Amino acid sequence: MFPPPNSCDCHVHVIGPKARFPLPTNRRYTPSDATAAELAAMLKRLGMSRVVIIQPSFYGTDNACTLDGIAQVGQARGVAVLPAQVPAAELDSLHSQGIRGLRINIATFGGAPLDDIKTKLAAAAKLCERHGWHVQLFVAAEVIAPLAPLLRALPVDSVIDHFGLIAPGTSGGPLRALQGLLETGKTWVKISGAYRIASDPNNRQIDPLARALVKANAERIVWGSDWPHTPPHTIQKPLDQESPFQDIDTRGLLDLLPRWLEDEALIARVLVTNPARLYGFS
Repeated sequence: MFPPPNSCDCHVHVIGPKARFPLPTNRRYTPSDATAAELAAMLKRLGMSRVVIIQPSFYGTDNACTLDGIAQVGQARGVAVLPAQVPAAELDSLHSQGIRGLRINIATFGGAPLDDIKTKLAAAAKLCERHGWHVQLFVAAEVIAPLAPLLRALPVDSVIDHFGLIAPGTSGGPLRALQGLLETGKTWVKISGAYRIASDPNNRQIDPLARALVKANAERIVWGSDWPHTPPHTIQKPLDQESPFQDIDTRGLLDLLPRWLEDEALIARVLVTNPARLYGFS
C-alpha cells in the first residue's frame, strides 16, 4: 500500500485567509491563500494522515496562522520562527500547541554572513533545549560544510531542508558534508522540494542524490511535499499583487519516492517511522 498508513508530509505551509491572518508590511512578496481546509483536502488526496506545518518566511515571528493550522488539521505538528529571546511560558504554550522545532530561513533572503547564521543557530538551539525541539535550517549548499562543526556541537538535533539545496549530479563538498552530518545521527535531512534543486522534479539525477543521503543514515530522512509550492524568490510580483503558486503536481512529488528509494521498508521508514520519532507522533 502506498503511501503506508500513518504517513506524514513533513513540510507544508498554511497561508491565510489573509483577512484573519494579515501579512506584515515588510514582507518580500504577497502569496495567495493556502488555508488549513485546503491543506486537509490535499492530504486526503495524497492519502497522508499526518502533517508538519512550517512557519513561512513572510509571517516572520507571528506564528498565529501556523498554530491555527495545526489546531484545525488534526494529526499535525509545527515548526515555528521566534526571536532570539522568548519567555519560558511562551515556549511551554507553543509546545502544548504542537510546535516541535524552530526554523532558521537564510536561503529565502539570498544568504547571510556565516557568523550571523551561527549566532541565529546558537540562539535557536538554546530555546529548543527546553522541550527537546530541533533546529530546522534552510541554507545554500555551500554553507553546510562551514556550519558542520557547530551543528555537531549543538545540544539539540538539526534538520536540513530540501536536500540541502544540493544540485543533482554533483558529488563534491556539500554532499560529503551533509552525509557526514547524517552519519552522526544528530542531523536529519528532508528529501523535499525536488523542484527547488532542479527545474524538473522528475530529473533522474535526483535519484542517486536521494539514495546517497538515505545510505548515509536511513533513520534520519523524512519527506515533504513543500505544498502549496510558493513562487521562486526571483519571480515575484509587486506587494499589491498576489504572486501565484508554482504549478506543481503534489501527488507526482510523492510518487517519486518509490523510484528514489526502491524499497517498501525504506519508504515506510521515511514516511512513517522517522517522522513519528522526530515530531513526536504517537
